[in-house]
Amino acid sequence: MNDIVLLYRCRKALNLIQYLLHNKADRSVATELGLPKLVIHLASSDDSLVREAALSGLLELAQDKTAGNALPDQDKLKDILKSRIDGISAMDSDDLHAAREERQLVDSLWKECYNEPSSLREKGLVVLPGEDAPQQLPPDVAGKMFEPPLRAWAAARPAQEDDSDSGSGKKDPPLMLKF
Repeated sequence: MNDIVLLYRCRKALNLIQYLLHNKADRSVATELGLPKLVIHLASSDDSLVREAALSGLLELAQDKTAGNALPDQDKLKDILKSRIDGISAMDSDDLHAAREERQLVDSLWKECYNEPSSLREKGLVVLPGEDAPQQLPPDVAGKMFEPPLRAWAAARPAQEDDSDSGSGKKDPPLMLKF
């Protein structure tokens, strides 16, 4: 029972850390407190949700290019990522589908830290057949119906020509809006 409570608290703490890492001021405080070192350690957890939260926090830190915010223990991080890549490579197809977010986080973190594609990408394990690419957004099928009227009117209007293109020099009067 104590292990379950500990994992629950660990997940809550990691979610709080992720929230703090979104703000630059909080990110620098978290770095000063030594949280990146702790998060690197948690990235090797046996619990998949703890691992994912830790990898997400590490990716947030790795994407911060400001001076002084480099991840500590690069060698340990590389060993952990290699271990996760080996673990993911050994998974069966059902487990691979369940570990979708972890696969993408490991690949993104590897690319961010080492400026090269991970071996997951080379093996085709980042995006499996039948899965959407992580950057793709769903198609906007109803956007035109709910587009604000003024924006739709402006989009439907032909673009005005520059003065250099038109020989007559006559321009339409500017559109004035009253508020």
